[in-house]
Amino acid sequence: MNYFLGGCIFWGIALCALYVVRPGSHLNAKTIQNISRKEKILLFFTLAGTILLCTLPMSLSPVWNGENPEHRNQYEVLAESLLDGRIDLEYGDTDPKLLEMENPYDPEMRTALDIHYHYDHAFYNGKYYMYFGIVPVLLLFAPFRLITGSPLTTYHATQIFTALFISGFFALFLFSAKKFFKTMSLAVYLSLSAAMSIMSVWYLSKAPALYCTAIAAGICIEIWSLFFFAKAVWGEGSERQSMVYGVLGSLFGALAFGCRPTIALANLLALPMFFHYIKLWKVRSADSLPVNRKKIDGKLVKQILAVISPYIVIGILLMLYNYVRFDSVFEFGQSYQLTKADQSGYGSVAAQFGPIKILDGVLQNFFACVPLKYSFPFVSACSVFFNFPICLAAFFFLLQKDSLLQCKKSGLAAFTAVLLFLPVLITVIQCLMSPFLLERYRSDIYWLMGLLTFLAFGLFGETVSGHTEKIMGFLCSLMAFATVFSAFLLWMIPDDGNYTELFPEALGILEKILFFGMR
Repeated sequence: MNYFLGGCIFWGIALCALYVVRPGSHLNAKTIQNISRKEKILLFFTLAGTILLCTLPMSLSPVWNGENPEHRNQYEVLAESLLDGRIDLEYGDTDPKLLEMENPYDPEMRTALDIHYHYDHAFYNGKYYMYFGIVPVLLLFAPFRLITGSPLTTYHATQIFTALFISGFFALFLFSAKKFFKTMSLAVYLSLSAAMSIMSVWYLSKAPALYCTAIAAGICIEIWSLFFFAKAVWGEGSERQSMVYGVLGSLFGALAFGCRPTIALANLLALPMFFHYIKLWKVRSADSLPVNRKKIDGKLVKQILAVISPYIVIGILLMLYNYVRFDSVFEFGQSYQLTKADQSGYGSVAAQFGPIKILDGVLQNFFACVPLKYSFPFVSACSVFFNFPICLAAFFFLLQKDSLLQCKKSGLAAFTAVLLFLPVLITVIQCLMSPFLLERYRSDIYWLMGLLTFLAFGLFGETVSGHTEKIMGFLCSLMAFATVFSAFLLWMIPDDGNYTELFPEALGILEKILFFGMR
């Protein structure tokens, strides 16, 4: 009877959500342009609910929640080392046999020699280093240690970065909707913002420490970088305000390289925004200045130098950090990992991977289809489009003739083209730099697919009107809810030390709730 009641509550909430976004609902009729105070409160609670839904589950698994204080705690150790004036990890238990090995990165030889080592660390010249970026340590771990006197448990940092990322997603979507998608309904905005946020971070909620801390920090900083760049280029402020926003955008974009370099490739989105800003500047100059002064002048050059300066300064600092550790400005520690594969030769990636290998990796990452499991939760994590079909639907809507015309009319054509290219580029880099692609690597691109999906539905929505627009809005919300449910099922797959792998009985309880106790 308790399972039946639980099922009624779960599916009742789902039906209520569908009811409030039905074609004739207030939320589907209200555009994002003129929301009232009450609707702003609803937006806030949707944001808060999404954040709680994504961050609270991070505490469930003892593999990741800090119950084992020495497990996946490299960020915490590096914070202690930095405060002691060192950049290596202070373990003090290096196995002499590891120092004597000709190739310490050979996993089979380490096993044969029964060598004690710290797994998934960078090891160079007899010292252990963290190959994950240093920026999260500087932003959170070291300041927390200084202020409180206690280490910051790693998964808490993931929670903070995830909450800030979701906030940035909602903010960027809101800005984009008000600027480009003036007919977008409040229902579509809220459902897409929540669904794309959850799609982006579901794996982070599953295994939140260390690996996903780097991902959470990277996407958090990048989304705010894009938000500030968008405000600089398309905002209504003065040139001075645009410059301030531009500097903030480049500062955040540069910091992303110190979190996770593959995610930082999203800085390429700044290029079409930069050229669009130059175009707008010339138009403004033509309206206010003589014709012979429409070319780039010293004032604009100073703005450009100010905006790119964070990239230069932070880039130099990160390269110096790499050089001091690994005698190479371009080495982040990837080649010196002590892990399941010998990656010490990956510097010559062109010789190791051919186009067929790359093509196979891209196809697997986006289109692979693994047979569904016949036991609860009935799903298998396998590829972007198979996990979240809404991303494939977005391509269909984006490639409509009217959508493409609207994209060009809005000045988003170049930005959208780069956005289409980026997930493929990141996948190629992952294929080159890693022996195999893991599900968590797709977290590098899910957020980009979410941004592309929002743009696709927004552009298509501008090309329809009346009853068709309301039907499309409802279908969009329906696909968004399906995306959330898919992320929920993927989160429940027992894997990677997550909650359901450690407590499989939870799967049985959830299954009975979803089926009203009849299974």
